Amino acid sequence: MAGFADTFPPVSEAQWRRLVEGVLDGRPFDSLVSTTFEGMKIAPLYQRPKNESTHALRQHHGPWKISQRMDHPEPEAANQMARADLDGGADALTLTIAQAHAARGFGARIDGERDLDAALAGIDLDLISLRVDAGARALDLAPPFAAIARNRSLTSASLDVDFGHDPVGHLARTGVLPPGRGVAEMHKLLRDTGFAGHLLLADGRPYHEAGAGEAQELGCVIATGVEYLRLLEADGLSLEDARGEIAFLLAADADEFLSLAKFRALRLLWARVESACGLAPKPVRVHAETAFRMMTKYDPFVNILRTAMGVFCAGVGSADAITVLPFTLALGLPDDFARRIARNTQLILIHEAKLSKVADPAAGAGSFEALTEELCKCAWSLFQDFEAHGGMISSLRAGVPQTEIAAAAAARREAIAQRTLSITGTSAFPHLAEAPVNVLEPTPVGANESPAAGDYVPLPSRRDAEPYERLRAASDEQFRKTGEWPKIFLANLGKPQGFAAAAAFAVNFFAAAGIEAVSYEGFETPQEAADAFRASGCKIACICTPQAVSMQTLLEAARALLGAGAARVYLARLDPGATATALREAGVAEFICAGADALSILEDTLSLALGERQS
Repeated sequence: MAGFADTFPPVSEAQWRRLVEGVLDGRPFDSLVSTTFEGMKIAPLYQRPKNESTHALRQHHGPWKISQRMDHPEPEAANQMARADLDGGADALTLTIAQAHAARGFGARIDGERDLDAALAGIDLDLISLRVDAGARALDLAPPFAAIARNRSLTSASLDVDFGHDPVGHLARTGVLPPGRGVAEMHKLLRDTGFAGHLLLADGRPYHEAGAGEAQELGCVIATGVEYLRLLEADGLSLEDARGEIAFLLAADADEFLSLAKFRALRLLWARVESACGLAPKPVRVHAETAFRMMTKYDPFVNILRTAMGVFCAGVGSADAITVLPFTLALGLPDDFARRIARNTQLILIHEAKLSKVADPAAGAGSFEALTEELCKCAWSLFQDFEAHGGMISSLRAGVPQTEIAAAAAARREAIAQRTLSITGTSAFPHLAEAPVNVLEPTPVGANESPAAGDYVPLPSRRDAEPYERLRAASDEQFRKTGEWPKIFLANLGKPQGFAAAAAFAVNFFAAAGIEAVSYEGFETPQEAADAFRASGCKIACICTPQAVSMQTLLEAARALLGAGAARVYLARLDPGATATALREAGVAEFICAGADALSILEDTLSLALGERQS
């Protein structure tokens, strides 16, 4: 009996391309090829690779570790929350220490062994994994940890603690390299006490939060790992022992293809480094943390979907432990509900979606294999460039990674401003009257800023949504004072079925800055619209019409609205085309359409609506 697949004849790529080109309406096939912010090309279709690459496997078989963030300032409260997380299904913790950048203005206040012991009271350290996120203080906590292990008689166990010491990342964030410490002595202390984790962490977050692309983050992380191999070897450790002290961390964002491929590529890249060092490659510890860059303050419930995609990418990409940032973290200290959602996101993907049942499930898939290979090539080229400048520390001091990242970050910011990279709930489909969410404490002002204290301007830490959030904050302040949002008048001409699409686009466009649209059923003539505008009290107007409306009507509408006192007149139009020049001469300031510089238009519009700028 013929199989189901036999009912479909085989199709070659050439046949597929001919069919695709037939529906492109004259556009070239290359219009389907997308380009990353680093310049990497992504094709619309990939064939299955002839030779499958080496599998990217976790350190240990089975599911990844569900790591829950401990960041309450009071050690006792942090402990209580952590124990609830462990009871609820987490099997790892991320102890975030106050004043570390990753603490986002909070973090447990640990000043010594007593505070540390209080934070970890009742937690079986020999049964869980622990990552310490302490910034420059990471190694300061190693002796108290060793003392606690001795006091609890845990010296016979293998304590899985990663201390997260990342001096190169600290240099990237602040411009200052922390003073050298006795890493070799710390290595001996911890090994003698029963610790089996890692001292050093090659952390991708400083680069990702500065706007780095996937290959740039990988190149920086690999170069950092090599820098640490040299540091440990210089301290007297063998290369075999040195690599055992290095773990990695990548940011997991919602770009499912590139993010998943990034995690696979890291393992392949580090295996190449190990081979170059004369070591037989073996799986390394790879941590993942959902990206702070993609978190938003407005419509924060969408963050749950973003972090779920990040977990999917990291989990399928073979991360060993994943920390999910609670969906309210950009607003303040998360409460129990936000923490439970962060934990349950992973539980569902492991136990209900069964994502961990297959080792490296993306292996053999043409698109993921091709993207993984391309990321490896680009990242390796960057790594070689850093090495040519003397390594990662010398490269940072010379500004080499900063220059590379700045170019990708600028392209990203431009796409965000034009909404070709949209942010759901913020720049796309915003909701003005959304209900506030609960946090235990609001984020302190300036909590995520990195001071420029070194020889160069450090890498910034930015969230994608920040430019739009600043506009919304100004609108919110007016609403708080007056009970009204800034407003724009929609001059809807014709029947609703004609202008509905343009009006809906305009409503969402201006709401991204917290500007409320004043809309009517429709006006028969431009003069009727102008009269209604004058009576509305608005300062700005946007013409919304059917696409096929006459040029004469558009010109009359623009002139009538300006005559009625409009400080700005916009036109919501999918494609201004050849009429753009004449419309601008008639007084149309900007066209509200896909690809417009939304951020620039909204900044100008909001200033006028708030009375901060004259027409």
